[in-house]
Amino acid sequence: MLRLISPALPSFALSLLAILSLRPLAIAIDLIDRPGGRKTHHGEVPIVGGLAMYLGVVLGVGMLPLQDSAGAAFLSACTVLVTVGLVDDRFDLSPWTRLPAQVCAALMLIFGAGAVVLSLGDPFGTGPVELSSVGSPLFTALIVIAAINAFNMLDGMDGLAGATALTSLVALSIMAWTGGGSTPVALSFVVGGSICAFLIFNLPSHLNRPFRCFMGDAGSTLLGFSVAWLCIQVSQGHGKSVAPVTTLWAVAMPLYELIWSTLRRLVRGVSPFRADASHFHHMLLKAGFGVRGAFAVFVTLAIVLAGIGLAADHYALAEKYSFALLLVCGVAVVTLMYRADLLWKLMPEPVRRIPPLDGRPALSNDK
Repeated sequence: MLRLISPALPSFALSLLAILSLRPLAIAIDLIDRPGGRKTHHGEVPIVGGLAMYLGVVLGVGMLPLQDSAGAAFLSACTVLVTVGLVDDRFDLSPWTRLPAQVCAALMLIFGAGAVVLSLGDPFGTGPVELSSVGSPLFTALIVIAAINAFNMLDGMDGLAGATALTSLVALSIMAWTGGGSTPVALSFVVGGSICAFLIFNLPSHLNRPFRCFMGDAGSTLLGFSVAWLCIQVSQGHGKSVAPVTTLWAVAMPLYELIWSTLRRLVRGVSPFRADASHFHHMLLKAGFGVRGAFAVFVTLAIVLAGIGLAADHYALAEKYSFALLLVCGVAVVTLMYRADLLWKLMPEPVRRIPPLDGRPALSNDK
């Protein structure tokens, strides 16, 4: 276990030092996020978390016993995403401008690292669903792009994307460990170490307000991409640890957010890429939870859902029942978000009296 954890420590340390070092540079080149429009955070905040996490991941992955082609392809794809993400953080690119970079990163992972979805398992109870030689890379590219955008949607409130990604990584590392896959465990620790360093500067707390930073698109796309690769690693190939449906539990909250946001926008006749203020965390804020309360509810749900997935795998629940339960939980989560005001009323009075950060219920970096 020590051999698996050790690369995470340099990853954590470098990300921590990079954030501290890059803050003055970000201010000098105007890589900062200002309040205005949908962004109601307090003050001007440097957007250096994504680049800092990337540097930590590069160092940590370099210390892992990955195949040269797999490690190089993963880091090359991360470089593309982080570079485009930084440009977007500085100049605010359109979603359609960012999409080619996401497609490129997905193709690099597929053909460079050999990470492809070959089977969907047996989610319907009708037998294994196997993908064709053409359908496999197309579907893989689709889910990688979906994961990137799912975590990008969460980057709208302090700590949310980072803590949710960390929850997913912990769940995936447990799945890999129980299945005997040491490399995915080590990779989870490396990415998790970088996230932990970033969360010191981004958790919704009064303590970090003077030196707060955001991850920006550079960070959210990096996290979504990394989680997608790990999901493929633990659920595909001869050395797979769990059924594909089990990995969906590890990313259940981002998955529900992505699907519901896409459906909601399509029903309204607008582009799925068009930003709005109707995400789950917005609903919790509107119900009265405040930033810290909304963060706690969202991350708690993510942990509970990941725990259900781990329990389903431990007790060998049939894939069709696990998938059906995942759908039921999705409906329950969406319903809960729309009735979050009732949940707020059930909160004890001391919780309802917690003052908001910065003296007001602010979002940090809305998408």
